Amino acid sequence: MKGINRQHRLDQLRLREAEGTLTKQEQAELISIFAELDAEEAKALKPAREKSQQLQAEKTTLEETVSQLQDIVTEHKQLLTDARAYLMQLQSKRALLADKYYRLTGQNLSQG
Repeated sequence: MKGINRQHRLDQLRLREAEGTLTKQEQAELISIFAELDAEEAKALKPAREKSQQLQAEKTTLEETVSQLQDIVTEHKQLLTDARAYLMQLQSKRALLADKYYRLTGQNLSQG
């Protein structure tokens, strides 16, 4: 019931304020009601703010992890590219050696 009475009183005070007939005591009462409402709102929002901060911290941690994982993927891709290039070099050298062997012996390297 207190909330209803306070809301009714707030409405009365705001109406008197709009009319320009608010006394200093009523002005102080109006400020007090607004302060109470602000405090109640802050109290009600506190769990949501704390949860929001927690989620933001988790998001930051996850973003850092994602960034590090992306670095690993990039390095892994480069490793595969390097390995393929090296394999091609080895295959080319092997083909040259096989060709030299064939010219010298007349046989394929796999036969000898």
